Amino acid sequence: MVAGWPDDQTREWATVYGGVGTQLTLSWPGPRTVRRVVLYDRPNPNDQITGGTLLFSDGTSTAVGALDNGGGPTEVILPAAKTVTSVKLTVTGVGGSTVNVGLAEIEVFGNAGP
Repeated sequence: MVAGWPDDQTREWATVYGGVGTQLTLSWPGPRTVRRVVLYDRPNPNDQITGGTLLFSDGTSTAVGALDNGGGPTEVILPAAKTVTSVKLTVTGVGGSTVNVGLAEIEVFGNAGP
C-alpha cells in the first residue's frame, strides 16, 4: 500500500517548499530495460504534481500529466522499451495549494503490464 503524509511521512519523498523545477533521479549501477513508470502523488489534498517530464539516460524524454491527487497510480507506458541507467522526473506543474511537492512512490518496470 502506498503511504505518505498525513498517515506516514517516512514512506514518501517530499521537498520543503518545492514546486515547479523540483527533480528526483533514480539511477542503477548497470543498464536496465524500462517499459513503464508508475508514479504515486503524495496522498494529501494540498500537494499535487500536475505535470512533469521523465528524462532517461539515453537522452529521450516523456511528458507526464497530472498525477492522481489521492495517491492512486498514474501509469506512463513508453512507446518502446529502452535500456537506460537512470530516469529523472522534473516537475513542470503543481496544484495551486502545493507547498511541498513530492511522491509517495515511484515504480519502474521492464514490462508493459501488471
